Amino acid sequence: MVATFPRSSTASKVLDSPTSTFSLLYFDTQGICNPIRNLLALGDAKWTQLYPQDWENADLKDKASTPFEVIPVLYVHSEDGSETVPIAESRAIEEYLASRFNRLGSNTYERTQILAFTASTSSLIDNFLGSVMHLQASPEITLADLKAGMLMDILLRFPQGAALLIPETAPSLLKLKAKIDADPKIKAWRATDLYKSQRASRAAPAAASRPDTIRLNDRLGNLSGGIASPPVAKED
Repeated sequence: MVATFPRSSTASKVLDSPTSTFSLLYFDTQGICNPIRNLLALGDAKWTQLYPQDWENADLKDKASTPFEVIPVLYVHSEDGSETVPIAESRAIEEYLASRFNRLGSNTYERTQILAFTASTSSLIDNFLGSVMHLQASPEITLADLKAGMLMDILLRFPQGAALLIPETAPSLLKLKAKIDADPKIKAWRATDLYKSQRASRAAPAAASRPDTIRLNDRLGNLSGGIASPPVAKED
């Protein structure tokens, strides 16, 4: 494992600093990373998208360079670039960003309820379909809202899922989706070339071109925010 962890006190300062910047390592797809990217957009964060060089390569260099050989990984960089702190696993990244950008409610009770909703896995959809009481109490878009929105986007790709998400059965969820879709910062993020270049899933064709801002995993811990991404090869 190449990734290194600074001392706790130093790492904490980097994670808490309002001037820190971010690099997000994940595939050129949306899906489970949508809540993370939306949180970065809602927080007006300065961040760079990193893609693996070749995640499925037999030498496993991309995987070996991450803390637990999985992605996404969020790299948090100090303002002067001298320190980088990696955060692995979607849930840890989401909770860190949601806390940093005040998307975990306004008090301890709201925070615990939001985390309870987001922690559920197999029954997450049922939980959201059955109760959205916390949404009625908060005008802010929370982490729980973004997780629900992600699941709705996935469900709506399939006829069976779309049949569940109709005004008669899920009015509150549809209102939530409309609220997320209408948020100015979310709309601005979705209007970027980076968002438009990302696939709905890895089964979809890759984009013909990539924005110049995209960088690649340097396989050394991305202490300087990755390496430049070469142009996408054009098919003959």
